[in-house]
Amino acid sequence: MAGREFRKVIVMPRVASLNVIERKIKELEAKAEALKAAEKPGMKQLRAMVKKYRLSRADLDSAFNGRNGKRHSALAGRKLKPKYRNPANKQEAWSGRGLKPKWLIAAMKQTGKKIEHFAV
Repeated sequence: MAGREFRKVIVMPRVASLNVIERKIKELEAKAEALKAAEKPGMKQLRAMVKKYRLSRADLDSAFNGRNGKRHSALAGRKLKPKYRNPANKQEAWSGRGLKPKWLIAAMKQTGKKIEHFAV
């Protein structure tokens, strides 16, 4: 029997171990429910402040968003007149907002001219 390893296997009755596991599951589920039901720290004080100062939902949104309820920039979505135009292709224009377009960078490198040359 050289080379063979003998391992001692502990055999537990299936029913006993299953009962133990089910009991632990019930205990953990009870703890999870208690944690879900527990209130976050400061919620009681927050409710008191909202009630005391008669704050509305919009007031809270503006306080937490920091933008008075607006979710975007005041300039977002507005069309601007182009400030710079590609002399090789008049349809390509840039308003000066955001990254410089590739055509402008390439044209500045090829011609060696400054951005003011492409102004409209």
